[in-house]
Amino acid sequence: MSELSSLFSKLKITKAQLENFLKSAPEKPTLNDNWQKWWDSREMYSKMDLTPEYLRYYNEKTNQEVLDGWMEYKQAMAFSDYDEAKEEWQWGLLFFSENYVEMLPMLAFIVSMEKFVTESTENRAIVYPYFWGDSNVDAYIYFENGKAVLSPQVKSTSDVNVALMENTIVCLDQKWEDLSKNMEMD
Repeated sequence: MSELSSLFSKLKITKAQLENFLKSAPEKPTLNDNWQKWWDSREMYSKMDLTPEYLRYYNEKTNQEVLDGWMEYKQAMAFSDYDEAKEEWQWGLLFFSENYVEMLPMLAFIVSMEKFVTESTENRAIVYPYFWGDSNVDAYIYFENGKAVLSPQVKSTSDVNVALMENTIVCLDQKWEDLSKNMEMD
């Protein structure tokens, strides 16, 4: 990785459960077999072992403060949209990170939603270089049987369900169009 990857998440969640999640404190992740397999499956320069010390999480008081911090960071081009009719939350950052260690707190943030989401095959989060034409996937999280799973198998956009990937691209294209209208050009 050398350019910032984008983050896109789409989650089925009731409004009440989203509010409960956002009121909650960021959850400290536990280094388990899933985290370890995902980490081991990633290719990176100067790769170090994933230890509990590296598996960081946000230290804000609430998840709402985490969300607000990213929304206020204009260079990230963050978005957060809740559709009450569909009970669906889309959350993302067009310019997120190029560094796996820096991604860990956000991945922990998303994984911690497992207690709040409604079961759906469409629940997912993906980190990949949307802008740069690379098909490499940095992280892919899906939710199954009440658990968030960091997929060690998804390494390329071609490993993602075609319809879900197409929907991701359409959503990110729309967000780029909407958010770039307000960009100040130097």
